Amino acid sequence: RRAACGAAAVGVPSALASEPEPPVRWRSRRVRWTRGDESMQTLYTLAYPFLAPDDAARIEAIRQAYDPRHRTVPPHFTLVFGCSAVPNSAYTTHVRGVCRAMPPLRFVCRRAMPWFEREGLAYLFLVPDEGYGDLCRLHDALNGGVLAPHLRRDIPFVPHITIGAGPDRRAVRDWSREVNRRPLEIAGSVAALTIATAKADGVSDLVRLPLAGSDSVARLRP
Repeated sequence: RRAACGAAAVGVPSALASEPEPPVRWRSRRVRWTRGDESMQTLYTLAYPFLAPDDAARIEAIRQAYDPRHRTVPPHFTLVFGCSAVPNSAYTTHVRGVCRAMPPLRFVCRRAMPWFEREGLAYLFLVPDEGYGDLCRLHDALNGGVLAPHLRRDIPFVPHITIGAGPDRRAVRDWSREVNRRPLEIAGSVAALTIATAKADGVSDLVRLPLAGSDSVARLRP
């Protein structure tokens, strides 16, 4: 789904938003855009959380079991969904301004929940109990300014980390029961945002921008 900016929608980059297929190796690269760059790509803003090693390993094990595209992108919150309506330079300037004004945040996820989209796809999400409001405020700030005219308002924003995906809703419900059978408490933090683009062979990171004050907090521990 790449129409304008689907920023309010509950979804994932297009590299994850189709029916399962063999996983692709995730790739990361950085580019430098010059002032006045008017080129336009389909851009996303992602938050890669800092996680304790045991929590990161548990999420990875769940994703390997239930998300056939887990190798296309690390665990993340998507805060701005695919937007191709704003020039790269204006998009980046806006996101950088938000990052300079918003502090790092902590979150805790305690339950996996199934999520069903109208297109028929089903997902398994980690939705934070703590930090939910902070992530929503960050989302709202990012989807203001030059991105405001392109915000989709027909579907509410629900902050989440995708840990499973597939076409079978019943199977995803079973996955959620299996994951929740063991007590779950994933604590993490977000200290930077990443502008990325989705390609056929995975997600490419373009620019990483620290949140306000995170330079003095090398890693904000949960």
